[in-house]
Amino acid sequence: MPLALQALLPFIALLGAAAVVQRRPRRRVNGWIASGATGIAGVIALIELLRLSPGEHVDVPYLTTFPYADLAIRLDGLSLAFASVTLITAALLMLSRQQVRGDRRDPWFSWLLTSAAACAVIFAHNLLLVYVALQLLTLAWSGALDETAPRRRGLRLSVQIADIGLLLAAASAIQSVGTSAFSGVPSDTFGLATFLLVLLPVVVRIGALALAPPVPQAPLAFEPAIAWVAPAGYLLMRLLALMGGRLPDRATAVGLFAGGTLLALGFAALALFERAGPRMAALLLVAQAALAFALSAGSDPLLTVACIWLWLFLVPLAGLANVRLPAGSAAEGLLLLNLAMIPGSLAFIGLWLGGLALSSRGLLVGMVPVGLAVVLAGIAALSRAVRPRSARPDIGTAWAAALLLIAAVPMLVIGPLVLPAAATVRLVPGGSISASPFGIVTAAGAWPSLIVSLVVALLVYVAGWWWRLKLPVWPAARRPGFAIPRLAVPWPLRAVPPWTRFVVWGAFVALIGMVLTRP
Repeated sequence: MPLALQALLPFIALLGAAAVVQRRPRRRVNGWIASGATGIAGVIALIELLRLSPGEHVDVPYLTTFPYADLAIRLDGLSLAFASVTLITAALLMLSRQQVRGDRRDPWFSWLLTSAAACAVIFAHNLLLVYVALQLLTLAWSGALDETAPRRRGLRLSVQIADIGLLLAAASAIQSVGTSAFSGVPSDTFGLATFLLVLLPVVVRIGALALAPPVPQAPLAFEPAIAWVAPAGYLLMRLLALMGGRLPDRATAVGLFAGGTLLALGFAALALFERAGPRMAALLLVAQAALAFALSAGSDPLLTVACIWLWLFLVPLAGLANVRLPAGSAAEGLLLLNLAMIPGSLAFIGLWLGGLALSSRGLLVGMVPVGLAVVLAGIAALSRAVRPRSARPDIGTAWAAALLLIAAVPMLVIGPLVLPAAATVRLVPGGSISASPFGIVTAAGAWPSLIVSLVVALLVYVAGWWWRLKLPVWPAARRPGFAIPRLAVPWPLRAVPPWTRFVVWGAFVALIGMVLTRP
């Protein structure tokens, strides 16, 4: 198959499905067509990623006009990794929407257009084309392409104004070197002012996550993960790749790290006082994004791997957090464990890698505010955990469990997704990081992820019984029609003195302390 056609296959799948559902509106099969086509597009992107050699990139031109405005697609580890995760998340959101009963709205056409526009942003070959794709993405998710959909003019206007910064950066590159193509822009083209201009659309899209309503008005929100988180993470990592993996100066790096950690602390603290579940989840998502933003300031290869890890898996986490999960369900409990950033979660692995990188450079003190943000996020998330009242398996439960499984066995994604994307941003020396079924090994230390996940699950289970926290690892209450056996507390545990709860939690805190301070 010609390479030009292979690069277009995800767009063909998405736009073909959009044409089908548009011609046959309000049919239940449209949801299966949309989710199936989006899933196929994600698998195609993943296959293309696996076929790439380490550090390889392919530019596929389709229309040559001017050196700075060629219509072309760029395939490399960064674009294909983000496209795979984004499209698979979009497919899961469509499957979750398909399970909703009683909602007669037909969002499939606009969701497919939004997914295609997000792919256009990720696969764009030059900065000017990225700007054009961002405008199409904003029009798609805000409903401006569909006159019957509600428009959120304020947020849409803010995003469009912020995107002008990217347009100015493209103009600066064209004026300096005559092109805005990723392959033709030298790493020293962007100065501090241009760097800050490109940060504008990233910051605004992260801030948009905090605007979630206290009570969700729809069964799920499609745009936060697909139209905000994925483009924000991709734009930031692409900017670092264009700059050779280094920021303009040390003061900028310090300011970026300090600003990100302060934002994470602030939003994690706000989440402590938030009673509405969706609003609390949105604040914790912003806190995680702010930590990923802060770690982007470093120039160490491990920091790059940590940033890629955090941004990639923030996309599916944001998607799951914007699905209206039944209160007291197992899916809600597993989501809270993912949002808590405690050991055994996806975010903690990224933060651990970042801590190792800072420790190797003698900057471990920088992880102190990061650790405080993790503690606040953990208290905010776990304090809302309740005993599950439903044991029925559903897409949300499988989705949240899959995220925890990846955290327990990171070997599933380190090689296929994370390292190719990180190698696009900055050179990652061979042997600097590797994964096994039991954990991650780096030159600075090892993380036994599987053992930690099992230990944390056991500690949470036992401490929940003793402290009567009713955490979501318990079996559900009985439902009509079938009985679910309850797990009785063994007699030795009932006979244990109450003060032993402090021993368990002390061991848990000591475990976190040893991980954070390990050289």
